[in-house]
Amino acid sequence: MAEPIALTFLGTGNFNAQGRYWNSFLIDDRLLVEPSPIALPHLHRTGRDATQIEVIFLSHFHADHSFGWPFLLLSQIGRRTTPLWIVGPPGIEAFLDNMLRAGAIDHLVAAARAAVGGFPLHFVEVNGATQEAGGVRFRAVTVEHDPALACFGYLIEHKGRTLGYSGDTRLCAGLREIAAGADLLVLECNQAHGQPAVHMSLEGVRTLRAECPDLPIVLTHMGADVTPMDIPGLRLPADCETFTV
Repeated sequence: MAEPIALTFLGTGNFNAQGRYWNSFLIDDRLLVEPSPIALPHLHRTGRDATQIEVIFLSHFHADHSFGWPFLLLSQIGRRTTPLWIVGPPGIEAFLDNMLRAGAIDHLVAAARAAVGGFPLHFVEVNGATQEAGGVRFRAVTVEHDPALACFGYLIEHKGRTLGYSGDTRLCAGLREIAAGADLLVLECNQAHGQPAVHMSLEGVRTLRAECPDLPIVLTHMGADVTPMDIPGLRLPADCETFTV
């Protein structure tokens, strides 16, 4: 039987961060989706402990989805003993290592981890098949966002349910596949009007709602003009809000 799942939205905004912080959310305090630049301070703000995170999912390499990694990693040095799994596009380990070097902290991380014995870091490159990380089964689905990058959404199995996450995407076959396989969909909506080339608008959300009338949808990655509306079965969380689904 499916159990309740707690979602904590550390941020719900888009790249411009107008009135909202960058998109990032927790699933039952164990799974972090998108290590955005505000992930660590908003973990503190909501009373969460980063050492309790077991798996991190990253949809693509844009800064608003990934630049929280150095801070998250440093916060756990000397405090964490359990494994941490990081799931993302091909090249995820090299990408995050380059981020540590760009931030001039790679030597600090290496020295600190060597001094305390460190903790296991496992990187999983998605391949489109059903995979596992830290005991969590998932499948990455290619979506259409930035043609220069590999971009993915996810179907994550947790507590007898399947949570869908769109990543950044326009309305496309990959997003429809995620929606069809999910019991709940966390969906980006970058702006209210006008279908952008690489993001969802409310018009796209309305289309998806018509195609999946019974699917609960939670919006994230929202621009300032995305406000409460009359689309049924839709939720717009606030930054640092927790609710149970």
